[in-house]
Amino acid sequence: MRALIIDDLFESLKEIERLYDASFPDDERIPFETLMSTRSADRIMHAYYDSDTLVGMTFLFFDGDLIYLSYIAVEEKLRDRGYGSKILALIREMYADYRIVLDIEEVIKDSSNYSERKRRKDFYLRNGYSETGIYYYIYGVDYELLGCNGMVTRKEWHNLIRKHWGKFADTAVYKTK
Repeated sequence: MRALIIDDLFESLKEIERLYDASFPDDERIPFETLMSTRSADRIMHAYYDSDTLVGMTFLFFDGDLIYLSYIAVEEKLRDRGYGSKILALIREMYADYRIVLDIEEVIKDSSNYSERKRRKDFYLRNGYSETGIYYYIYGVDYELLGCNGMVTRKEWHNLIRKHWGKFADTAVYKTK
């Protein structure tokens, strides 16, 4: 499997946009055009291929030695074939000297999509991620932060999202468990 950095001239840009739009609900995704316009040395989008087949995409935010895996998507018809795990392993390999964090919907027993949340968390735990103990609430959604390659503090996390999201990050309400 190989990862390619996506730029404005990327041959399969429409495929990436379709995958991105199909993989995330409207209220959890930045408009694709906005995402593309914010790419820089510390905001990188990758496409992942198995031979010539597009299998997934990611969007990463960097801050020092910390990476926020903001978006990861696998082609729907290719899910449950190990591609998500391969993408996570490739990211860890490419960025071995970085700590990597991602957020998931908090696993809350009475949530309408409890089993989906639990499966998602179990998937990341199986792939080397650990609980950080950082929980927050923003725009009606409860999140939990998971990490690998070392721990992250709430202050480091907040600084990273403030750098990338601006004052929007200040609306996050941190919770203690």
